[in-house]
Amino acid sequence: MDIVVVGNVNHDHIWRITEPLRPGGRISFSDRSLRLGGGGYYTGRRLIEFGHRVTLVASLARDAHGLDALRELAALGFVTDHVTLTEGRTEFAEILLDPAGERTILGSVHKAARTVELSEPLPGDAFYVNGTQLPDTLITALRQAPLVVSQFPLRSVTPRPADVMVGSIADFPGERLDAIWERARGIAGERLNNLLLTDGPNSITIHDGRQTTEVRLTDAVTTADTIGAGDSFSGALLHYLLLGHTIGQAASEAGRATADWLRRRDAERVKMPEMPAFES
Repeated sequence: MDIVVVGNVNHDHIWRITEPLRPGGRISFSDRSLRLGGGGYYTGRRLIEFGHRVTLVASLARDAHGLDALRELAALGFVTDHVTLTEGRTEFAEILLDPAGERTILGSVHKAARTVELSEPLPGDAFYVNGTQLPDTLITALRQAPLVVSQFPLRSVTPRPADVMVGSIADFPGERLDAIWERARGIAGERLNNLLLTDGPNSITIHDGRQTTEVRLTDAVTTADTIGAGDSFSGALLHYLLLGHTIGQAASEAGRATADWLRRRDAERVKMPEMPAFES
């Protein structure tokens, strides 16, 4: 199927630290590497692996890193006609990855907000949106789309129509589920059917405004790298929804598929270590 993915493509500068972060600590790192990442990249790549045609709506800097990334995306099978090249320099996302696989992302307060551009609405069998500020042309396309899955945006946000909104329970500490649902409805409008909140490898909470369902995940994976797992889950969720699964079935299957993806990725990296990082 034809799927439009809206989201960032990042250059992740990953530092593997030897112990968890702690106040006043002196932390060592074992290695560092640079690889493509971001919600648009991981979700779109997962959907390509499932056999879909993925059109990416994103932006990259018009420098050596951005142009290299554009070529890599095309080689991976992305349709890149709507990837905008902007003036300026590629900013790396600094990610600290501890031995348990938990990551801490460092973002510069001076980094300019990345916005996507779209000259006219795009057709698609489904849309996945991971972004805050969206152009009017994209909102028009979402209104016309048969299925829209949106990541739960946490900062200044353009309201967008969505059938399903996906977030992490860790992003809403102490909040009641009904309050989170009202926040989601304020963003997605009356079209919203389901809110999914993941809890790492443990469970998924599904709420439709009236009923709550807990999906327990039984296929836990021990990994030293959780980067991209949530985005991979979203891609798998959308895939199983397009196959006609119920939301509960799709969430369960997406959890299993994400565990398989993590195992395969870890095995591949043992065989082929990552390239060391280079300077921007």
